Amino acid sequence: MRHLTLLATAFWIAALGCQPPGPVAIPAAGKLPQLTVGTHKESVEVPGAGRVKYTIDIPADAGSEKVPLVLALHYGYDGSVPEAHTGADLIDAFRPGLGELKAIVIAPDVLGGDWTDAQNEQAAVWLTQSAMQTYDIDPKRVIITGFSMGGAGTWYIGSRHQDVFTAAIPVAAPVTGSTDWKIPVYSIHSQQDDIVSYSAAKKHADAIKAKGGKIEFKSVTGLTHYDTGNYASHLGEGVKWLQEQWK
Repeated sequence: MRHLTLLATAFWIAALGCQPPGPVAIPAAGKLPQLTVGTHKESVEVPGAGRVKYTIDIPADAGSEKVPLVLALHYGYDGSVPEAHTGADLIDAFRPGLGELKAIVIAPDVLGGDWTDAQNEQAAVWLTQSAMQTYDIDPKRVIITGFSMGGAGTWYIGSRHQDVFTAAIPVAAPVTGSTDWKIPVYSIHSQQDDIVSYSAAKKHADAIKAKGGKIEFKSVTGLTHYDTGNYASHLGEGVKWLQEQWK
């Protein structure tokens, strides 16, 4: 699993505060290839954004009943663009935590920059809506999640598209986006995170709660920022919490 270098991470976190807050137009959803059970590495042309590589994981139950959908946003990377299908690594890391959902999981790669860039926001939301048109998705169970840079994308894109997503799980995430949330949020952050501020994440969660948002802040111990796979059990707890909120 490849992560952003320490220096590059610092520059990226600092840049988050400079992102424009204006709305981004999402192209009309299309149809994706309808794939069989398993993990597939694909690419698709997103109108107005470009060709996006993505990984999609199809569970055995897909097609027999409506299933949840998870948009999983990957962490940072070295260079101008991530290695092809970096999203596949995040699916592997998060799979134990997401397993109980029996969801279709789709994980795009950024087109460069980070998840708060307009083209990446367009691509992520377009892929979500296109997957909803292609597969038998339960529109009441559509989660956005991500780790580190992807967690920041979860805060940012999730807060701006609460008409698409019905829950959010940011993990080890720098703070960005609005504190006005109508959908449930389960935020996971380690007290020993050596890269992304724990106190800033807790303050953001408290601000959401103060505005009446339905949020659970899961404080964990013993994990550093780069222990990605070891967050999976806490992700599983978040899934259980969300299932209660959806009842």
